[in-house]
Amino acid sequence: MDLAEYKFNPEEIENLKKYRDDQKDGRLKIRFIALFMIAKGNDLTEIAQGIGKSPKTVKNWFAQYVTKGIDSLNSFQYKPKKTFLDDEQIAQLISWVKETNPARTKEINEHIKKNFNVSYSLEAVRQLLIKNGLKVLKPKVVPGNPPSEEDQKKTVEHYFEMKSSCEPGTVFLFGDGMHLIHQNVPGQCWGDPKFPPEIQTNTGRQRLNILGAYNPDTHSFVHLTGEENCDAERVIDFFEVILKAYKRAPHIILILDNAKYFKAKIVREWLEDHPKLQLHFLPAYAPNLNLIERFWRFVKEKLVKNKYYKKYKTFRAKAFQLLNHVDKYVDELRTLMVEKFEIIKYNA
Repeated sequence: MDLAEYKFNPEEIENLKKYRDDQKDGRLKIRFIALFMIAKGNDLTEIAQGIGKSPKTVKNWFAQYVTKGIDSLNSFQYKPKKTFLDDEQIAQLISWVKETNPARTKEINEHIKKNFNVSYSLEAVRQLLIKNGLKVLKPKVVPGNPPSEEDQKKTVEHYFEMKSSCEPGTVFLFGDGMHLIHQNVPGQCWGDPKFPPEIQTNTGRQRLNILGAYNPDTHSFVHLTGEENCDAERVIDFFEVILKAYKRAPHIILILDNAKYFKAKIVREWLEDHPKLQLHFLPAYAPNLNLIERFWRFVKEKLVKNKYYKKYKTFRAKAFQLLNHVDKYVDELRTLMVEKFEIIKYNA
């Protein structure tokens, strides 16, 4: 409705005077002064100039008075922005973080602004997450297509059945191959945030190819390591190393994954002539059932995690020092290489 068309009755004018006189907040009082002057027939432009507001603002006050009533002008009609999340919203946020695992605090902060209309500093977000039991973690790698939980459990049960029923002196080994690259692998570490740790890297890609077998009963390790590629002939050489290391054992059970070179024709033919060594293959995509995977992680922690070797020959020498003297780490390996197998949940 246009200002010129609206007619204030005497009661409205008295109400405007009353609201003007009773209002203590000058910012609100000025609204009723403006409307009272309109009701008295004063020019809009002169009113706006007199109170230091734009004509548009005065028009908006008039429109609000007509459509929403006088009380709507007696307070600031806005909803203050929330300054914190309530318990329910925090629960929703924590659930979202656990489900999506965002990498950056900034991403979480943007999610809070978008979904809850609440502003936090990045440090406040970090503290909120810590308070609710979350922290920065390195994701654990698990098979993307593991066998069923039932098959994994049956494999573990079969392993312990073999151990309980075998001939005394039978050796059980977990075997696999690994490529150890001459390269520094960055890992989490403590340091001064003012002077963040820096690590040097290598430009080359030289590597050691390791075929190894770990004995969880004695915490001993046998291996065939060199620059040669792992193929069927190399596997036979590795098996001969095992037979030599355990020449007094009546039987050797070697538990392996399904790498093709372990199943090559010449390997099968060699095994027929060496029945003392028996291979037992794990289900496909089940590295969690091969204890040697833990040993490989241990080796990498010791040799390449935050470790820099300028020359390959130094790296090579350090690797052989560890692999040939695993007995020096028995105390650590006793707690790491226990025969407790993690069963990976199957997600269809």
